[in-house]
Amino acid sequence: MRLLHVSDLHCGTPSVPEQVAALERIVEGEPFDVIVLSGDLSQRTRAREFTRARDVIRHAERFAPVFVIPGNHDVAWWTAPFGLGSYQAMFARYRRFIAEDVEPVLHVEGATLVALNSAHGIQPYTLTARVRDLSVVGAIRREQWAHARETFASAPSGDTRVLVIHHNLLRGRLSNRWGLANRAGGVEAAGATGADLVLCGHDHEARIEQVSAGGGRFVVSTTNTLTDRVRGGAAAQFHAIEGDATSIAVTPWVWDAAARTFTPAATPSRFSR
Repeated sequence: MRLLHVSDLHCGTPSVPEQVAALERIVEGEPFDVIVLSGDLSQRTRAREFTRARDVIRHAERFAPVFVIPGNHDVAWWTAPFGLGSYQAMFARYRRFIAEDVEPVLHVEGATLVALNSAHGIQPYTLTARVRDLSVVGAIRREQWAHARETFASAPSGDTRVLVIHHNLLRGRLSNRWGLANRAGGVEAAGATGADLVLCGHDHEARIEQVSAGGGRFVVSTTNTLTDRVRGGAAAQFHAIEGDATSIAVTPWVWDAAARTFTPAATPSRFSR
């Protein structure tokens, strides 16, 4: 199983079109079993932003199945603040331009992928003590975790079980911020699903790490962003991930401005399952 994991395209003002075009060329030339886009396709839920993101998805679908979820920038949170108004209206444009299902499940040879939507706008269960977290922080509810746990439990033996969320599962090293409202509780809950691999983004800081929590051990792939807003001034990157019944290897592909393309790291981060 080989998949591509990219996040936070933010099609709109902060996007770097040259990087998106380079990604599209790599998708044409590299063999992937699945291409994962873990949210924040748009910047302000504008139709033209979703249209560009849809073009990226349609292009990628010519070469491999695309597995996509919304991020907080893809949600019109103002239609249902604090639970008032229409919750479903928050996803209207995402569903119109990108995909009807905000929590897809996909089975390919060697892998089972489960998406949990962590972008709920401003709801009572997303509130924290930080005002800056309003509309930014994510949440995954108990029934969502249960859905992932049940789906992975029925997956074929030996499958790499891949959990996809938008918000960063681990606390950001530079931002010092958790992506989910329940903070470290999210790490425990993710481990309890039986996932072997968790893919996320949101914090614009790349990270690859193996974690033991919730009775399980899993690899976390957090990519940054294909925009001019990479945290810490680092280069944009995405990850190519290979998995089998015994190991998972994550290779960062890092933006090379001089070459005007992404180049793979010489040595992947390799973890035993």
